[in-house]
Amino acid sequence: MRTKNLFLTGRPGSGKSSIIQKIVDVVSSQGLDICGVLCPEIRIGGKRVGFKIIELRTRQEDILAHVELTNGPRVGKYRVNLVGVEKIVRGAMSLIDGSDIIVIDEVGPMEVTSQAFRAFVLKSLDSTKPVLGAIHMRTQSGFIGGIKRRSDVLLLHVQPEKREEMFQRVLDIVKDMLDIKVR
Repeated sequence: MRTKNLFLTGRPGSGKSSIIQKIVDVVSSQGLDICGVLCPEIRIGGKRVGFKIIELRTRQEDILAHVELTNGPRVGKYRVNLVGVEKIVRGAMSLIDGSDIIVIDEVGPMEVTSQAFRAFVLKSLDSTKPVLGAIHMRTQSGFIGGIKRRSDVLLLHVQPEKREEMFQRVLDIVKDMLDIKVR
């Protein structure tokens, strides 16, 4: 049976997001339409102070979470910008049908504080489009645990020392998901 929804998991810094970014670059170079979200770190002076949320096709972005925010759900030392998250994921949700693949980096504790983000994840997983994403490693319950337990989700564990091997494996799976011959 062909994989439809592929999620990478692993410790922070293991290479999940790097692998996903490389896959996005390869798929984009083939002229395929990608929608979804990336949530890169915001660093100031080498110190992580927050995260952005960026929609891949339109490049629209906002703050996902930041240490200096004063309202929104607290996750660790960060507060989540629900208004910004919801604006970005509503835009991404409207692009699902016209996309070849959906990318979600990542399904984690900050992101799932947003009802709109959870709705985007479920709509993506239930769509006919393949999904490539990253998912929080430690969480086994609630919304995140439910995604991991879905029968239509393949979960791969990324280890830093096997990052290149994993990239090739993920690329092969994505090529099969998209039924294309990617160079």
